[in-house]
Amino acid sequence: MFAWLFIAFWRAEHSGAYFVTSPSVRVLSAVLMLTAFWLFAAALIRKPPILLTAETVLREQGAIFGVLRITRHPFLWSLVLWSAIHMLNNADPAGLSLFGYFLLLALFGTWPIDKRRARLIGGERWQQVLAETSNLPFAAIISGRQKILPGIREMGWLVPFVAIAAWAFVLTFHENFFGLPVFY
Repeated sequence: MFAWLFIAFWRAEHSGAYFVTSPSVRVLSAVLMLTAFWLFAAALIRKPPILLTAETVLREQGAIFGVLRITRHPFLWSLVLWSAIHMLNNADPAGLSLFGYFLLLALFGTWPIDKRRARLIGGERWQQVLAETSNLPFAAIISGRQKILPGIREMGWLVPFVAIAAWAFVLTFHENFFGLPVFY
């Protein structure tokens, strides 16, 4: 299904944008994309990767570290940022449809995942996980349930390295791969 969406997006006529963003919005978008890359890298690089093994990992005491101090769903929130930023900068019907689909999928996907985890992890341990974490990024930190500096330290050097390298690579070659420059 995802392949079909991307094929339809590339074949669609990209005209009739509802609005055009300014150069300053594009710069801000590029900076915010670094956060999306950071969350994505943290979801994949964590040992074990939270994206693939959350139910097993979260059953253990002391499992809340690194990016989990920021959000229980780092991959989906990276997708939310990616989608929202691309919707802002691709405001034609094709862009809004493709990126809007991913935005809705990621935003509403966190609840069924939490529901499944509640069922698999269960009871008191799941209540501890909820008390120590948040779905919404930084909510646990803002509410005082977590601290950001230990989370950043626990992610180690590889997460920011991969995030910054991938971000710089995509900024540099975005037009070559996707046909659209980041800045124009």
